[in-house]
Amino acid sequence: MNRFFGNLHIDHLTLDLDSTVMTRYGQQEGAARGYNPRKPGRNSHHPLMAFVADIRMIANLWLRPGNSHSANNVLAYNLT
Repeated sequence: MNRFFGNLHIDHLTLDLDSTVMTRYGQQEGAARGYNPRKPGRNSHHPLMAFVADIRMIANLWLRPGNSHSANNVLAYNLT
């Protein structure tokens, strides 16, 4: 990793935030019943993901319960 980041020369970064719905089966910790377009009524997670578009890497990921709104905790999202 040190070699990769040592050779990286970037003047600016483009950070993309995205969320999706992941259906869960059984009793998964943190899963909750919420909006799920493919399997209505099922428990799910609603992760919030940050991507650095310039170098095509994932910067951070929060696994949120399925009943979270897509904009929930976006301002508190810590990228450090």
